[in-house]
Amino acid sequence: MLNKIRNHRYLPHIFWLAVIILVLILAVMFQKSAYSEYSIIDTHEHIESVKRADELIKAMGNLGIKKTILIPSPIETLTMNGRSTFTKYIDNNNEILKIAKKYPDNFIPFCTISPNDKSALQILQDCISKGGKGLKLYNGHSFYYDTFKITLDSPVMDPIYAYAEKEKLPVLYHVNLTQYGDQLENVLKKYPNMVVSIPHFMVSSVDLTKVEHILDTYPNTYTDISFGFDPYFASGLRRMSIDTKKFQAFFAKYSDRILFGTDMVLTELEKKDQKYMETTLTCYKNILEKRSFTCAPVSGYYKDTAEKNKVAYEKCTPKEGDFCKTKKQKMESFTKWYNETKRLKGLNLSSEILKKIYVENPERFLGGNN
Repeated sequence: MLNKIRNHRYLPHIFWLAVIILVLILAVMFQKSAYSEYSIIDTHEHIESVKRADELIKAMGNLGIKKTILIPSPIETLTMNGRSTFTKYIDNNNEILKIAKKYPDNFIPFCTISPNDKSALQILQDCISKGGKGLKLYNGHSFYYDTFKITLDSPVMDPIYAYAEKEKLPVLYHVNLTQYGDQLENVLKKYPNMVVSIPHFMVSSVDLTKVEHILDTYPNTYTDISFGFDPYFASGLRRMSIDTKKFQAFFAKYSDRILFGTDMVLTELEKKDQKYMETTLTCYKNILEKRSFTCAPVSGYYKDTAEKNKVAYEKCTPKEGDFCKTKKQKMESFTKWYNETKRLKGLNLSSEILKKIYVENPERFLGGNN
């Protein structure tokens, strides 16, 4: 029988084609299995309107993300219009509640307030009564700190903190530790049972010792792995890639305190489509799971920025001037970073740590550490 197959004019080709197809099918099945190994919870995402929700659900489904926490935003965050104001946040509160009501199996809505609003506590309570599951605060964000004109430990914030602590609301609190860390610590000391995630490695991925201090001192604190807008996303993943040992040690030591989050800020801009979502989400997963990987948004950002600076330098005159020298330095720096990020190194974390970051820690955070 085997001799007949070997000697047949077409059968050997058909046989090997069938083997190849079978291998491909098994590879796809394995990939699907790998994606569905964890029911991932993304703890940090902004969305402008329901128009992006369907695309986000598809992207989540393709990457094994079961649920996403939707974080309300002022219009200034969504548009990056440069204005030092904090407006239309109630509109986005309501939009997110509407999205979560339409897709309860996919999304968990948070609420936000403005400390300058005299009805802030009432606005928060109303949002929670309509289905909100947590609170996002912006007054520790460098961009908004001067807008609110109060410190993080101001008595104005006490009713908000007290309510969050009493109701066991998980709080996502954007705080720049370098600038406002002392004020944050005053808050955490006064409200020790308030459960808080300080995202973006507490805006301190350059100096993880600051993050370690908060995590070591305040047991109800977390951080997430998100970086935000394109320049921060690119520099963050590059930083992790060039110092994997440091970050591997950090993830091993604090595996119970790190959350998966992405912070893509999904507006109605044309580029923020499903492909953008899937590519970005995949990069965030890969930095945790892979030994090495490619990430087009990161290398593409550095390539495009290097090219822009190259054009600016070529047009710059006189070449010996300090202004032109700065342009040249930027061109050379971004070209170097582009070459560094054509292929990134990942942390290759264990299944045990991944399960904590993807599932167990988010569930505990959402439950107010109960």
